Amino acid sequence: MPSRPIPGRRRFMLACLSLPCTVPLGAHAAVPPPAAQSLRKRVFAHYMVAWPRGGPHATVASYESECRDAHARGIDGFALNCGGWDRSEPHYKQRVLRLYDAAARLNFDFKLFVSADGRAQDEIEDIVATTRGLKAQLFVDNKPVLSAYAAGGKDFTNGAALMREARRLGAFFVPHFFPSSGERQISAREASEIVEHLGTADGYFYFGAAGSPNLIARSTEALNAELKSRGKVFMAPVTPYYRGLRAGTNYRAFETSGFSGMATEWEAAIASGATWVQIVTWNDWAESTYVAPIGGTGRAHVYDDRFGDLLSHTGYLDASRYYIEWFKSGSKPAITQDQLFYFYRLNPLGQDHQHSPDAHDASTPPRSREPLSSQIHVSVFLTAPAVLVVSVQGSITRLDVPAGVTHISADARAGTPRFVLQREGKIIIDKTGEQAITTDDFSGAYNYFSGSAKA
Repeated sequence: MPSRPIPGRRRFMLACLSLPCTVPLGAHAAVPPPAAQSLRKRVFAHYMVAWPRGGPHATVASYESECRDAHARGIDGFALNCGGWDRSEPHYKQRVLRLYDAAARLNFDFKLFVSADGRAQDEIEDIVATTRGLKAQLFVDNKPVLSAYAAGGKDFTNGAALMREARRLGAFFVPHFFPSSGERQISAREASEIVEHLGTADGYFYFGAAGSPNLIARSTEALNAELKSRGKVFMAPVTPYYRGLRAGTNYRAFETSGFSGMATEWEAAIASGATWVQIVTWNDWAESTYVAPIGGTGRAHVYDDRFGDLLSHTGYLDASRYYIEWFKSGSKPAITQDQLFYFYRLNPLGQDHQHSPDAHDASTPPRSREPLSSQIHVSVFLTAPAVLVVSVQGSITRLDVPAGVTHISADARAGTPRFVLQREGKIIIDKTGEQAITTDDFSGAYNYFSGSAKA
């Protein structure tokens, strides 16, 4: 994402990837490229190869489990972010081969393609040669799909050369690179500039994680209009929530008001007519943009203790299933089951902490361009109107909710939230949150916790 190339984070990734590899590689059966495929709507998830959910020695079976979790929500495959490759950081290539092995074993179609980042961009010839003949590789028009993050470097110095190299290799190239606006909103002018820089590339991927939902949505609209007019593929971003690590130089956040912001980005991708969507990300534990399930308790340590207490973001993933179906079908799905998804921070934001400058104080919130929410957020998917009651430690919020999808909020305070959905005097959902809101536990570092319930 736009803040990814951070020296401290890169050093950590290198240290993680230098761990010895004890899991043997599986067999990689070469298969002929598939017949020409149309550019149908697809949804991918950005997968950080540096940080698999199964840990530094993740097995093929572990990767297979991740593929199954993604497919169950309607995701068509992973874009495999690689900060290095064989010459620079060989563990990337070895892990990618395991991922392709895992996807090849599935009893459903789950496609992969590499998103070259950093030094991996110096080895795209081997990346294309390695993955071209693998069963799970995504092809378009008999060309293996290849992407990139910050193609050509942050200032695009080597961008044109990279575009030419991808064309020479016969790849279907859909890279990301930074416009002159950086992380600011992309207007029609910047969108036109991006298309000019694309040259012979087949499309553009907007990695819009570091930004407010409205900024990302407006940028998506401008980009798709320009790319479509030039016959280029557009891969739009959808981001759950962004909050960098306190230990790094990127301790900042972009408020999403629970799932509401992610829904805004989904609706922009749908309305604009983007070809593909990439959820950013599946497993970026450092920037809290992950949607990968991390276990049933709602809190876990994943890959490395450096990431601290990771809170469940499965609510973002499960609520997205409705929008994934909408994006791919072109029609708003019928809601056939009452469901609700809840999102809240485990420590309420008090005014005493809004502008604290002490980065060593665990209660200090991340930098944010707008105040971080201190409310409980609920996204409700209803077959018919109902009444939602959100209660926590004596505070009760009662709301009439119409049929369809509605995003609402309720007051938060220390205690464990309870969510009761009633229709015609009958309780149809009664769920208590798995995690309590406290006054003094900042271990969640202003991340969101999410959960769900259904009738």
